[in-house]
Amino acid sequence: MTEQDPNLQRNAEATARLGDLVARLGSADLERSLGGGWTVAFALVHLAFWDARQTAALAGYTSSQALPSPEDETVNPTLEAVAAMFDPAAAGPAAVEAAGAVDAAAAALSAEQRSTLREAGQEYAFRRWPHREEHIAQIEAALP
Repeated sequence: MTEQDPNLQRNAEATARLGDLVARLGSADLERSLGGGWTVAFALVHLAFWDARQTAALAGYTSSQALPSPEDETVNPTLEAVAAMFDPAAAGPAAVEAAGAVDAAAAALSAEQRSTLREAGQEYAFRRWPHREEHIAQIEAALP
């Protein structure tokens, strides 16, 4: 019997929490400030971007490409610079869709691939739940 990686379950739980949160948000909630120039909608765009990036990175990894660096310090400022281009109403569904896609990509990895990534200090590539939970908590704290 193969033991399932607990990160896969935690990813799914965080995606479900994100979906529940998004379903509760109204247009006024999406515009609510989180501080630092971020709104709820922007935090959701941020989540969508990073999960979509990891989906692409995992697809490359399964095709023998190296994973990109876990941190690109230019991404968030770049997203902030183009934030006005994003439709706030589309941010939540995009975040949930991206979360589901990366969860599926992570679940498609073999136990050996996950072990190799873990040993290389690259567990972040499939361990997506902490990032989601951080922003879910941030958004929930800002809601009335």
